[in-house]
Amino acid sequence: MKRFCATPRRGPFIRSVRIGPLVVCLVTLLAAPLSGAELPPWAGRSPNGDPVRIAVAPAEGFRFAHLAWPKAVRLSDGTIVLGYQAGSHHGDNSSPAISISTDNGRTFTPPNILKEFGPGQEYTNSGNMAIGVAHDGAVIVLSHGHRKNEANHIFGWRSSDKGRSWAPVDTSALGPNKTGSSTGSIVRLPGRSLMVVGHYRGGSKPYETGIWQSVSEDDGRTWGEPAMINNLNAGEPVLVRHDERLLVFIRGRGPGAVRQFISISDNWGKTWRTELSNIVPVSPHTKGLAHPFAMVNPHNPNELLAITFERPLPGSAQLWRGDPQTLAFRHDRTLVELPKIEGSPNTDFGYAWLVPLEGRRALMFYYHGQSRGECPIWVLETEI
Repeated sequence: MKRFCATPRRGPFIRSVRIGPLVVCLVTLLAAPLSGAELPPWAGRSPNGDPVRIAVAPAEGFRFAHLAWPKAVRLSDGTIVLGYQAGSHHGDNSSPAISISTDNGRTFTPPNILKEFGPGQEYTNSGNMAIGVAHDGAVIVLSHGHRKNEANHIFGWRSSDKGRSWAPVDTSALGPNKTGSSTGSIVRLPGRSLMVVGHYRGGSKPYETGIWQSVSEDDGRTWGEPAMINNLNAGEPVLVRHDERLLVFIRGRGPGAVRQFISISDNWGKTWRTELSNIVPVSPHTKGLAHPFAMVNPHNPNELLAITFERPLPGSAQLWRGDPQTLAFRHDRTLVELPKIEGSPNTDFGYAWLVPLEGRRALMFYYHGQSRGECPIWVLETEI
């Protein structure tokens, strides 16, 4: 399987080491992160002055200049494994990529491409991914490949060395053409089981619309047949476990683009019910909520945290707090505001992902930049 590291625009020191059959690129970024005074005019800023900076810069050249749709986990030793898509634009050419940080998110290695999609490949694009930590501490990534709405498959990898090298896992039950996109968090269930969710795509059989689930009984090494959660015209689900309750936060589409849904299971996914969330746009001009984020508050197990990105520009990231039983949410505060600048090509943004650090510190990752071309992964340092 092809593995390579893309070179970032801000000069790194790169060396390669061989681990078994794999060559792994180890990179240390030498450039200091951007400070607030150095941010371009189009960059997002926190209303309360929290630092906003670039986490991962685009690679040299157009091929992997567009970084988007981040997901991340923080491991027991503090390593942050950040997954995202790297390509030229969303519609085609994106591939799943990984960067790691060993200094609490101050610096990250440049994109390590897990599998290349694009021209000349069976699948021309990878639109999203799911990430999680197995019971034994390994990092699991599932990411789909697709060729428009004609064909799709889920691919997966497992890392036992904190994101430095990756081995494929068995996803044969999830495709070809059985599912679509895997997204959000991979969640631990009792025993050695894990669960992932995603949405169906055109070209899948027997369903092309709705939300699906899959369970691994062996800590992510093999994945079971998909099962439908609901048949909503919706997508990009995010799975959360609260005690013995499973919650799936789902982005609405079409007429429901300004709303989110929540599917609930109290029997480990055997049955589900779906409700309309009371999370709504804060800005009156918002026409859509991007990919949802949700998690249990690490400082309060009786509270859920949710983040929404509101589109179009001027855009914003909004923090919500909710009750895991009633699923009623209240707006807490605006985390980031993104300006609208006439003539600026940097109009693509969204997909918040929160990683708690020590104390109440947290990092919120998101992407913001050109829809075709350079687009960094950004990070907000805040408290929750």
